[in-house]
Amino acid sequence: MADLSQVEKTKCKGIDDFMKPHHLISDETRRFCEALREFANKEIIPNEDEFDNYWDWTERDDASLVQGIWKRLLIDIGLQHTFIPPEFGGMGGGSIVEACATVSEVSRADFGLACSGFISSWSIASISMPKPNAELLQKLGKALCGNDVCMICSAITEPHAGGSVEDIRLKGAHIRTTARLDGDKWVINGHKLWPSAFREAKWFRVICRVEGEDYPRNIAQIFVPADTPGVSTSKPYQKMGASLDTNGDIWFNDVRVPKAYRAQEDPEDDLLSVAGNIAIGRLTSAAFPMGIMKRAYEVIKAYADIREIAGVPMREHGVIVHELGTIAKELLMAESFLYAVAEKFDHPEVYGPPWSQKNVALASACQNAVSDLGWRVVNRCLDLMGSYGYSKEGKIEKLLRDLKITQIIVGGPMLRLTELSRYFFGTQTI
Repeated sequence: MADLSQVEKTKCKGIDDFMKPHHLISDETRRFCEALREFANKEIIPNEDEFDNYWDWTERDDASLVQGIWKRLLIDIGLQHTFIPPEFGGMGGGSIVEACATVSEVSRADFGLACSGFISSWSIASISMPKPNAELLQKLGKALCGNDVCMICSAITEPHAGGSVEDIRLKGAHIRTTARLDGDKWVINGHKLWPSAFREAKWFRVICRVEGEDYPRNIAQIFVPADTPGVSTSKPYQKMGASLDTNGDIWFNDVRVPKAYRAQEDPEDDLLSVAGNIAIGRLTSAAFPMGIMKRAYEVIKAYADIREIAGVPMREHGVIVHELGTIAKELLMAESFLYAVAEKFDHPEVYGPPWSQKNVALASACQNAVSDLGWRVVNRCLDLMGSYGYSKEGKIEKLLRDLKITQIIVGGPMLRLTELSRYFFGTQTI
């Protein structure tokens, strides 16, 4: 009988050896992910401590360090070109599975970088479904496929209501940012807060309640150039993590933009676009904690390689083995769920469009489950590392801070659980 110890010498696996569906990822996207990983390893991870202190970079006289990173990621590597379909000059058109793979690569480097880096793709989705808005796709495609950094900020949340603005069941009642038609112009008034890339954005996608209209025609997504008269912003908030991703307030005071800047010309199509955008946003945002978990695995693996307890390697202690095995198990569970739901979204002919109630529920479950598993994984890593875990030198405490934010974004965990109860249990009154 073969000696199993000799069949394969112990060789610890890497971050691609969990449940990533390589068979569903094209060679082109695989090469792109490799470029993103090389960028992360050479330019982001070695400078993570410095980036962690850059929450106010848009206020600094010299912001060249961060601006240079955005140029490398979005222009030189070409990330923002991938948001636009080929027929409008870009390199997009990939699957949701592939989108999750690229998001997780950048999030592994830095969660805040991923939040702002991918924010424009969310807005492009809104003008691509259920029908392509050729005028806006051409206009924004030209900007995103040029040689300048262009971010499109999604202005959704409002001070009085938080994530409930995203709740379609409320029929727009909680949206206080208003839009009214004055001839061939929209006139927008309101206050948004928390959106990614709010200071550096060149455009805003603003969720509004249309004056004089009833549901389902009263919810609109209107695109506003950031330099339009009447648009103003606050200074960025200082947060517990995600420093490179700026968040703050945006005010719209009698802001006038062309009627054609609505995401979908037909109001009922616009509502479908909002619902589909919410589902896709929740699903792809589950790739944020996935990337953070992969980075945490690398950190704890490196620590376990050198750490000894009572003269024996850390990974050879029974109680530690239980913890390390649990980390691996939960990584496997998280990645399995993420890509299982992503693959369903890639087949709307079988599983329905993203705006269907079930798909909104699935995306909500995926975001909650993956971020909760991520919290458990990173927190367990921190516990195993002891004092190194809560020190910056240990390279894990930042991941825990960032992971907590991933649990809260895109509507919040309570709204996402509500969507699950509505679909699977028929909840009507909440």
